[in-house]
Amino acid sequence: MRWTVLSGGVALLAAAGLLSGCTGGETIVPEKQVAMAPTSFNEIAGWASDRQAEALAAFRRSCPKLTTGRDTSIATDGGEKTISAAEWKRVCNAAAAVKPGDNRTARLFFEENFRPLVVKAPGKFTGYFEPELRGSRAPSRLFTVPVYRRPPDLSDKPYYSRAEIEQGVLKGKGLEVVWVQDPVGLFEVQVQGSGRVQLAEGGTLTLGFDGSNNRPYTAIGKVLVERGTLKLEDANWPAIRDWLKRNPQQARDVMRKNERYIFFKDTKSQPAAGAEGVPLTAQRSMAVDTSITPFGTPIWIETMRPVTRKPGATEPYRRLMIAQDAGAAIVGPARGDVFFGSGTIAADWAGRMNSDGKAIVLIPNKN
Repeated sequence: MRWTVLSGGVALLAAAGLLSGCTGGETIVPEKQVAMAPTSFNEIAGWASDRQAEALAAFRRSCPKLTTGRDTSIATDGGEKTISAAEWKRVCNAAAAVKPGDNRTARLFFEENFRPLVVKAPGKFTGYFEPELRGSRAPSRLFTVPVYRRPPDLSDKPYYSRAEIEQGVLKGKGLEVVWVQDPVGLFEVQVQGSGRVQLAEGGTLTLGFDGSNNRPYTAIGKVLVERGTLKLEDANWPAIRDWLKRNPQQARDVMRKNERYIFFKDTKSQPAAGAEGVPLTAQRSMAVDTSITPFGTPIWIETMRPVTRKPGATEPYRRLMIAQDAGAAIVGPARGDVFFGSGTIAADWAGRMNSDGKAIVLIPNKN
């Protein structure tokens, strides 16, 4: 996800950013030693049956960044490896030659241009999504909750708190992008970092990250557990959302425990973008720890995903992802936050996913 574009969670109360959000930024040269071991594509369970053409389409979206950016460093089995823009250009040129939708050729592309390394650390995978709200371009008795754009006097210093903003300190300054009906829904959009508003006037307005108030982030899931309102094992986002909606007065106070407030801009129907600055692909884009794994890196994950409309049930989830987002809570070589897209199913998956697993990183392999 993240507090710059989209969000992610952590192992404890991870679903839907209950403990933290993502934070974008430039790729950091890794200084960590990561235990990794070579493997072969033939040994990757599920590799032959995945639809690699979908992952390749997501990878191509990273190519303009990869081929024009700075050299990046990635952790490998032999220590750090520097990947130049020229090397990414060679890989991206090969990707451009693959016909869209051709899974067999896409699979060969990854096999010929990358080598897989198993991360020798426990994996942890959560999910995030793009929420949807109802709203209007003008306030009314129904749509009373303003969504604010970035204030012109916002700097990198702490700004007004969530409580101060909700109490009206920015009112009348012409910063309203849209008005929505549901304060809990807006909070959810702020945790996820982007969203869609179905307008009463017709059409859809897409909200993209436009800055934060630089205040500390506090996970309300943790707050509710510490208060004894919810049990730890029950504190997933669907349960938290339900409690907030059933207890509106208490909900306001609980949400204000999280001082961080996110500002949005109308992205003119552009799709949600990750910290890399490219559009995210549902179930193919993932937030990673960019101090270890740079943007654009393909990563095979083996984990479990919640089964829709079956609380507590999970199913195997094996597929090739592309590192296109980041998060302050996404820490470690085998830590990932899967972007599930938008809609009720995506919300259900993201709200309940918190699974162990394995990560296999694909490293560009010079010919």
